[in-house]
Amino acid sequence: MKPIRTTLATLAALGAAVAGLAAPATAARAATSVPAFDHIVVVIEENHAYDEIIGSSSAPYINNLASQGAVFTQSFAVTHPSEPNYLELFSGSTQGVSDDSCPHSFSGPDLGGETLAAGKTFTGYSESMPSDGYTGCTSGNYARKHNPWSDFTDVPAADNRTFAAFPSDYTTLPKLSFVVPNLQDDMHDGTIQQGDSWLQSNIDGYAQWAKAHNSLLVVTWDEDDSSASNQIPTLMVGQGVTPGQYSENITHDNVLRTVEDSLGVAPTNNAVNATPITDVFGTSGGTGNTVTVTNPGTQTSTAGTAASLQLQGSDSASGQTLSWSATGLPAGLSLNSSTGVVSGTPSTAGTSQVTVTATDGTGVSGSASFSWTVNPQAGGGGGVANGGFESGDFTGWTTTGTTSVVNSGAHSGSYAAQLGAQTATNGDSTAAQTFTAPSGTSQLSFWYDNVCPDTVQYDWATATLKDNTAGTTQTVLANTCVSNSGWTQLTNAVTAGHSYTLTLVSHDDNYPGDPTYTLYDDVTLG
Repeated sequence: MKPIRTTLATLAALGAAVAGLAAPATAARAATSVPAFDHIVVVIEENHAYDEIIGSSSAPYINNLASQGAVFTQSFAVTHPSEPNYLELFSGSTQGVSDDSCPHSFSGPDLGGETLAAGKTFTGYSESMPSDGYTGCTSGNYARKHNPWSDFTDVPAADNRTFAAFPSDYTTLPKLSFVVPNLQDDMHDGTIQQGDSWLQSNIDGYAQWAKAHNSLLVVTWDEDDSSASNQIPTLMVGQGVTPGQYSENITHDNVLRTVEDSLGVAPTNNAVNATPITDVFGTSGGTGNTVTVTNPGTQTSTAGTAASLQLQGSDSASGQTLSWSATGLPAGLSLNSSTGVVSGTPSTAGTSQVTVTATDGTGVSGSASFSWTVNPQAGGGGGVANGGFESGDFTGWTTTGTTSVVNSGAHSGSYAAQLGAQTATNGDSTAAQTFTAPSGTSQLSFWYDNVCPDTVQYDWATATLKDNTAGTTQTVLANTCVSNSGWTQLTNAVTAGHSYTLTLVSHDDNYPGDPTYTLYDDVTLG
């Protein structure tokens, strides 16, 4: 195993991020105990540090969600690697596990078992688990190491369910639910953008419902990207949660203790001595107002044709002015923050999951989520734009992280896209484009050249192709780390007339001794 790294550059960057945080939020009066919520849903994401998510353009939905709730700026995992962190969050103990081994069997105590013993309901939901009650260690994109309740004998197999069983009628949820996306959608193997999109599509409905139904959503990460600090994002959204940033030092044990106190069950193992989180929950004495956004329903437009939508919202307090924001709008559309009008000319066919939020002068907000489909112009799509980067820039592409168009080492022509750099960078560097496959095309092709002197555990190249029309995502390039791969071609089938989003990625862990970057070139349809 590679040694844990801490560099002056990493610490300096972390210090700068912390210094730039807003002051912690304070409710009109902070609660002194944890409210007894009707429902609690805990979602666990994978392997990303606080500053890779909070403030990142790769995670627009998560950052919008963060603005609606409590963000913990000093939240930390307890160890590396993944599995012991899941066990700590679920039982207050790593159970002596120090790796990602499987299977295990423990007798408790643990959160699920104690919840059930108290006469309350618990269910764990795992995406891509092949069947309810499954006890195998792996299956496709499912990994039992991320499913701690399956390790405890006091949690019945009937409460170990696939995510397909997660209800759309949130009143039928158990008192306590844990949700684990699969290895692609939890950011373990997939990109930040992929995990962000999955949360918006699958969890935002509950998040908005919870704010008006005495319920709570917790979104946290198992660990960071193997650094010594192990700082992770943790968010809480729900009724009575005062939005803002909170600077108390918390770990998985504090989150566990908070959930246990809300449920009224005895704290387990290390949670016994952990302080529950109470300052994010407001008591009476605040404004008590609510903001409601009217859901406009599914929207449909055509690429190249102007579109407009007037959003509607109301505030229970008189004299308040609403300020509007949105995530997930189709390319070419924008929102006027003062008037609540979405307008513009959509440029790319596909379906987007949009969340709009109205916030009043007291900081209270309300949101609504809906889908917006942009149909292609008559005659089909125009295919990939600037796939050889011969414009000398990223025209037609959307980028995040450290990216450049280089004029040496191209696969063909004069230019290639370089994601990452020959000096250390931190996290994902990406280039993405949404396009419609023209009539007569059946295959996407691109070339990559990966320069990765590290191991795939820490640095990698990857690429995904999302079929926006069918709602499916394929990994075209699985996580790859090769000291010098040379130019390699990859292909993937496409369906003419379907809208796709291709996301090219190079990931580097910011270690100066082995910077990783990847060249991409000649993205074509044929």
